[in-house]
Amino acid sequence: MKKLASTLAIFCIFAGVFAQKNLTPAQQSFQTSIVNFLREEGYSPSINDNNRVIVFKSEGKNHYISIYKESPFFVTIEVSGFTLQGEDAFERTASLLACNDLNKNIEVVKLYCGSNEEGVNVQVEQYFRSIQDFKYVFAKNLSALTSAKKQFYEKYTANGGQ
Repeated sequence: MKKLASTLAIFCIFAGVFAQKNLTPAQQSFQTSIVNFLREEGYSPSINDNNRVIVFKSEGKNHYISIYKESPFFVTIEVSGFTLQGEDAFERTASLLACNDLNKNIEVVKLYCGSNEEGVNVQVEQYFRSIQDFKYVFAKNLSALTSAKKQFYEKYTANGGQ
């Protein structure tokens, strides 16, 4: 019975992942506007294989823009965070404490500490009515991501992380 329940749970998880809807026409238009804006700003954006995520480099790091919902659009901008495994792994407890402290004190940016196999994700989460709204705060959002990563490291070491 446990084996059947486990198999069923795994099937449901994969079904949810594969059933992910394509972008709506409005989301596709917004995504195209973001890609055009990034090109105008001198970035070299691309769209990943499943046509849902915009990828671009800033300060040598990959950034990822995802669009969810519409009216208004819910957008996340993510930058690679910190690893919780491997040779340069951060300690999980100190990472969780740093994430919790920063999430209650930083505007717009959220830090998520994944499971033991995952890392700390750093992302901006915002609603936008238009591409003009996105353009208006884009530089500020990139700056906020960089600042959050720096603050994470400071909090992490203050919480006993090495």
